[in-house]
Amino acid sequence: MQRDLPIAIAGAGLGGLVTALALAREGFSRIDVYERSPVLAEVGAGLTVGPNSSRPLIDLGLGPGLAARADAPSAGMTRHWRTARVLMNSLRGRALLDKYGAPYYLIHRADLLDLLVEGCAAQPAVHIHTGHALQSVAQDGDGVTLGFEHGVTARAAVLIGCDGVKSVVRREAFVGDAPQFSGYIAWRALLPVERPEHKLDPPAQLFIGTDHMFMRYHVRHGALTNVVAIARARDAAWTEEGWTIPSTVAELASHYTGWHEDIIAAIQRIPESQCFKWAIHVRPPLPTWCAGRIALAGDAAHPMTPFMGMGAAMAIEDGVVLARSLALRPTLDDALATYQSLRKPRADFVQTESAKRGLRLMGSDPDSYGQSREVSEDTLGLFAYDAMNVVPTG
Repeated sequence: MQRDLPIAIAGAGLGGLVTALALAREGFSRIDVYERSPVLAEVGAGLTVGPNSSRPLIDLGLGPGLAARADAPSAGMTRHWRTARVLMNSLRGRALLDKYGAPYYLIHRADLLDLLVEGCAAQPAVHIHTGHALQSVAQDGDGVTLGFEHGVTARAAVLIGCDGVKSVVRREAFVGDAPQFSGYIAWRALLPVERPEHKLDPPAQLFIGTDHMFMRYHVRHGALTNVVAIARARDAAWTEEGWTIPSTVAELASHYTGWHEDIIAAIQRIPESQCFKWAIHVRPPLPTWCAGRIALAGDAAHPMTPFMGMGAAMAIEDGVVLARSLALRPTLDDALATYQSLRKPRADFVQTESAKRGLRLMGSDPDSYGQSREVSEDTLGLFAYDAMNVVPTG
């Protein structure tokens, strides 16, 4: 496809910026990214970057920055909610690097966003427009018109919707379905590591119990511990989606009464101002991600539960495969058809497997976990995916 066609991306989160950077590195010269927020800023939270997502980030030129800012844990561990008994050990570090040829990292989301912003800033083709809240989308035979809340419009030959679970692009150009509450409520927090006893060994640990789980791991080279706690909702009265909804430490603690003393102590250390919650929302798989000159990617196409830790990875893979498809196919129709055929089956599979893993991790029999082969990103082969090389060149 010709490289001078104007391409618009809705959303300057991780998926949108990866898509922009991948397009620029494929030689596309007119890339505009529209972000509703007035500034580019990520929430204070950690993020898993498995080999399937570190590999394309390295290929996009972010390897040195990623290695400098991320942590490479030597191992991971799943433990019993009450006794802290080790239920399963997970290979990390050198073992995954040797197996997949790419590292497994843990990183602060803001640090990865900064890397992507820096990468895009080094590309003259990429222009990021903050304070542009998308309101409407209309397409014709020549292009797509984007309408923003402050009355400004823009035109592009192609629009890529990377605008999350509440995607305006999906609403305007595809189906009118609303995000559905998954039945899970999650809390997030970052704890300072101030004493030797605050260090985790290994540096990534998951505690599981009936209807609950509690994940914690170090980021920023052990200076912070990222916490993600998930519980089944006790009722469906509160189902608000969003990463910055304040909670209280007391509310979180009420869901973990009777848990191991390490978890109780970790909850008590959470700064009150740093305790946030959100209701996890999903959407059913779409029959198609592409309509005319418009394509969806990331959570706009396939929001999923977090139990595989693959949400960000899927968005990264989408962006790279979409950019490669646009670069290697002669027409837009061919490119979008290639993108969808390569990405939709994988994303649908990961959506399904993530939901199933949540049922296992938070099931009624945590004592049996690890006694047989458990399903994970590793056992399913998800880490082996090479987004840079899945698009046929012929």
